[in-house]
Amino acid sequence: MNRDINLLPLEYREKERYNLSRILVTVFIIFLFAASGYFYFYLENEIIARENEVRSLKTQLAIIEKGIEEVKNLEKDREELARRVELIENLIKNQSSLTRVLGDFSATVLPEVWLNNLSVSANQTFNFTGNTFNNYLIARYMNTLKEHGRFDAIELQYINKQSTEIPEQERSVYTVNFQLSGIFIPFHRDYDVMD
Repeated sequence: MNRDINLLPLEYREKERYNLSRILVTVFIIFLFAASGYFYFYLENEIIARENEVRSLKTQLAIIEKGIEEVKNLEKDREELARRVELIENLIKNQSSLTRVLGDFSATVLPEVWLNNLSVSANQTFNFTGNTFNNYLIARYMNTLKEHGRFDAIELQYINKQSTEIPEQERSVYTVNFQLSGIFIPFHRDYDVMD
């Protein structure tokens, strides 16, 4: 039989055992500090990386929000331009309509009749005052309007006889002031092609 005999005195034997456990505890504590330090620095690096990522995302978000604001502004500008184009198209349409109305009125005017205060409303009714020399010319002018084809429901609103001074000839001339109203038949391509 083989027995290990420790010949060291008893006090030394305990110190030896104590030293081994002490070394193990010291190694464990050092290992724990090293692991804690490593974990701390690892977490610190992760926090810095996440903070950088958040900063980068905030910068990208600001750029995207600026882009969204620009798109909204462009949308507002587009709507404003569309509204302006519509207004201009309406003006062109109304201008050409008014030009036709004035052209049709001028085509019907007799040399002895002069017109004042012409107005055409949105529902195509017209109203104007004029001057001439007698009632016969008013009746003739009303017939001319009816025969033209663009005017309908012509009515005489009033007639006033007045005296007009001509200073160059030192005499007075009697004129008749009158008002007519009616309906203007607007220009239609299919209607005019059939005429």
